Amino acid sequence: MRSDMKSKCGRGIIAAIGIIVLLVVGLLWNTPLGVLANAAGYVFTPIAFLGDPAPGPEGGTFINDFEPSAINNKGEVLFGADASTGGEGIFLARRGQILQLGRSGESAPGGGGVFDLGFWGPNTLNDEGDAGFVFILSPFSFPLAANSGLYFCSHNTRSVTPVVAPGVTPAPGGGTFTGVTFGPSLNNRGALLFVGVVPTDKGIHLPDEDYIGLGEGVFKADKQGNIFPVLVPGDPAPGGGTFDFAFNAWTNDGGDVAFIAHIAGEECRIEGYPPQAELIACLGSLYVKSGATEAIQSIVHQGEPAPGGGVYRQAFSPVMNNRGDIVFLGDLTPSPGAFQTTAVYLHSEGVTIPVARPGDPVPGGGTFVTASNIFGNQVHVNDRREVTFNAVLDTDVNGDGRRDSGQFVWSDGSLRLVARTGTVIPGVGTVDRVTPAPIVFPPSIIPTLSGGAINNDRGQVVFTLTLTDGRVVMLVATPHP
Repeated sequence: MRSDMKSKCGRGIIAAIGIIVLLVVGLLWNTPLGVLANAAGYVFTPIAFLGDPAPGPEGGTFINDFEPSAINNKGEVLFGADASTGGEGIFLARRGQILQLGRSGESAPGGGGVFDLGFWGPNTLNDEGDAGFVFILSPFSFPLAANSGLYFCSHNTRSVTPVVAPGVTPAPGGGTFTGVTFGPSLNNRGALLFVGVVPTDKGIHLPDEDYIGLGEGVFKADKQGNIFPVLVPGDPAPGGGTFDFAFNAWTNDGGDVAFIAHIAGEECRIEGYPPQAELIACLGSLYVKSGATEAIQSIVHQGEPAPGGGVYRQAFSPVMNNRGDIVFLGDLTPSPGAFQTTAVYLHSEGVTIPVARPGDPVPGGGTFVTASNIFGNQVHVNDRREVTFNAVLDTDVNGDGRRDSGQFVWSDGSLRLVARTGTVIPGVGTVDRVTPAPIVFPPSIIPTLSGGAINNDRGQVVFTLTLTDGRVVMLVATPHP
């Protein structure tokens, strides 16, 4: 690709990962709060605090919140953050430095306009250090994700190149991509999975809304930039019917794809959501498409009984490891509501089991109330089948009138604590809460969490905490041997 089609990946390098904080020890199952961490112990390494300088020629500082997207097996962390200069940026923490990949106000690579107010996260990072991200372009357009592009950052060339330019890049099946939405997925073979907005007459049709002529499907871009459909509106569903919507897709190194999709004619509307002309969305079920056979298998379906009790209102946020294990969030909210009570599930070797459900006891005391109710990067599974997630709890140890929250890791049927309200992290501070989302859509009666919950095969976990002194820190917890 011509040099004028590239922009530098990692402009404005600053030193930002600093002090490795003291090993945290202690905490046996259901021991009192106010002690340190769990029996295995973690070393906590801050990546950045809100108020720290943001890299790049634009300058400014990190404000509002951090949005961790990924941590690879080198310990590199991809994240997004708001900047005091306006808008958002995509950043990569690597070897003690923070690199800027893209930021509001910059010219998009490939002559594709200007990066607008923010990105559609979470974004993606593989073990080589290559990254993929989705950024909104100016002018901001509806439905959400229209006029948004997909970009690839190479660890070799340190350049950012466009993969999908809205209104320019041809879409398989005809026409051009209108945009790209939340959550691309990049595997270690260089396949970049994404959810694209395309012209189609087979998208979501609601009886009381005019059809907008657009739909969302899952696509894959190879290393050469060739784009192939994985699942698009109109494709047949296993057991009958046709898909009219697919999103929340994840791929592993074998090319298997886990995704959330909706079958035309099944219940779709999410209470409190805007019309399709503003946001293309539907209640969804979990499927897997085999990379070897291309066969599609239904894993869990809306309306089915959930293991341990309750009924799946929907499933979302699937993450699949290289063994084929899938962790996901199952919405247990009674109809017609949604996104109020969420549990964590693991599908492994053909069986789905609950990892954490409402009422389950948690390390440090109290019980699990709900996992995060937002899409993406709040639950994860590594190749060791360790699941990490954040959760709202039924306790209030600091008496502030808010439910406590915590970060946990599940492995082989056992749950252990990483950090929770009241945990003391020497050299950093005392945990007030796992950072909640400032804005949740639709509104939730229970505080929902947005601080991230992502692990790698070394057992490292990246997430964000609010401390009792009001500071907000994004850090990596590394298990102590």
